[in-house]
Amino acid sequence: MQLTAIQVQHVVVDIIETTVQSWDGELDEPISPDTLLIQDLNFASIDFIQLIVTIEEKIGKKLGFHDLLMPNDKYIDELSVAQLTTFIESRLNSDQVFDQPINLSQSSIAVESKPIANERIDKTKLEQFRQHIPIPKRWEGEDTPKNKKAVFVLSSPRSGSTLLRIILAGHPQLFAPPELHLLDYNTLDQRKAALANKLNSHLLEGTIRAIMQIKNCNAEEARKLMEAYEEQNLPSKSFYGVLQEWIGDRILVDKTPTYPFHLDFLNRAENQFSEPLYIHLVRHPYGMIRSFEDAKLDQLVLFMRESSFTRQQLGELLWLVSQQNVLKFLEGIPQHRQLRIRFEDLVDTPEITVQQICNFLNIDFNTDMLNPYKEKEQRMTDGVELVSRFSGDLKFHLHQRIEPNAAYRWKQFHNIDFLGDITWDIAASFGYKE
Repeated sequence: MQLTAIQVQHVVVDIIETTVQSWDGELDEPISPDTLLIQDLNFASIDFIQLIVTIEEKIGKKLGFHDLLMPNDKYIDELSVAQLTTFIESRLNSDQVFDQPINLSQSSIAVESKPIANERIDKTKLEQFRQHIPIPKRWEGEDTPKNKKAVFVLSSPRSGSTLLRIILAGHPQLFAPPELHLLDYNTLDQRKAALANKLNSHLLEGTIRAIMQIKNCNAEEARKLMEAYEEQNLPSKSFYGVLQEWIGDRILVDKTPTYPFHLDFLNRAENQFSEPLYIHLVRHPYGMIRSFEDAKLDQLVLFMRESSFTRQQLGELLWLVSQQNVLKFLEGIPQHRQLRIRFEDLVDTPEITVQQICNFLNIDFNTDMLNPYKEKEQRMTDGVELVSRFSGDLKFHLHQRIEPNAAYRWKQFHNIDFLGDITWDIAASFGYKE
């Protein structure tokens, strides 16, 4: 089946318009071939994922978007509708056979209906939100030997943890892979069953990328290794031990922002490791909320997708729950095993802050850590598949250096205080003001 450029453009524009409508947004002007996805439409990581998945579902064919979005293995800085249309047309009109018929009549993205008016977060709303967070399965295995020391970065999502991880990955004595999502589950089989779906399969890629790095192998070989452990139904705690054995004297760093969703996850770190260290990374709630809204993370989490809270409220609630749980957990941790740093300090005074972290971890400061955009393969910022590459923070790959302004862009959008008193109380304890 041959499609003209005009037909392809109609399909692309329809999908993009439906996507923007799903944000409860309105277009300032009609989408044209010159429309830019990042600059004009503010596309974020999840939007690229959704766009790619929807286009391929609609046409029933894999198009190899990696060639468009990562030419020469480097992320593009921008993408226009015309560029997207030309690429799709060339791939569609190739000699390859479609797996499914093309459906030009319907879009597969549902338009969400969410309340517009925001109300300040209070204890009642906080409790309602907590009740909707899925309860984890009870962890069993308290009597088994503990793994050796590891480092855990504890933060809410969208708090700069990706940048911190990549900074830490630049130190030769540390092994800091992408998000592992291991404390969340008792066994690897349970982890796979929970995450192997359209919305969350990219969350399985952190362990694959870690194996690729350690074993110096390709993705297929790493997947086979991982599948073997999953078939054994290996406990997550044991797999941590496998990773630590493989990396030798290096210290494992686990940066997974879902851990603070539950105190139980945090307690597992203490039960599964010997004298683990904790870096509590905090960010101004307005900065986190703006980043949460920009990335539209609620679209990836089922209980948030079904929530009656607005996206802004969800961002605040997630920040609040994460901080409450981390603070409660750290009350029982000796001071010498915990360090709090602010994202704003990390980007404002990176050398001072990173030196502080190195002192805490009892390792020598390494100046290469201050260039997180160097040695992308070594720091595992190249991902495994296209979706995993875009599942963290697309805009990270559009920078060339640590940018202080990144911590304060929220001030362009928030000029009216909307935070609840309960949120401000914690924020103030971190030294944040309006």
